Amino acid sequence: MQQPVWADQDTTHQEITADSAIEIPGSSVEKQFMRRHVRNLLSILSPKEKSIVSLRFGIEDGRERSLQEIGNIIGLTKERVRQLEGRALKKLKQCLDGEGLHAYVDLIV
Repeated sequence: MQQPVWADQDTTHQEITADSAIEIPGSSVEKQFMRRHVRNLLSILSPKEKSIVSLRFGIEDGRERSLQEIGNIIGLTKERVRQLEGRALKKLKQCLDGEGLHAYVDLIV
């Protein structure tokens, strides 16, 4: 890694190889803003809807869960979870439209 890449320059392999484990600072800030924005958006939902959306998309722990898994956790049928998820996503879409954030609407399933 310390050997020069080109014979006539001092640039090493280490200098030109990107470290994928290190996040680009601008990207990190953008992700923080997006997380904060998502959490603010979820505040318009009822506690049950918020829980369902958080579990479904892995918002809190990064693990996406199936409708059946969510139903087992919350104590509802798979169908009822699906209905509540649909209602929650509709509310989120309407909120985004109301705030003039039409570009985000396509990101919601």
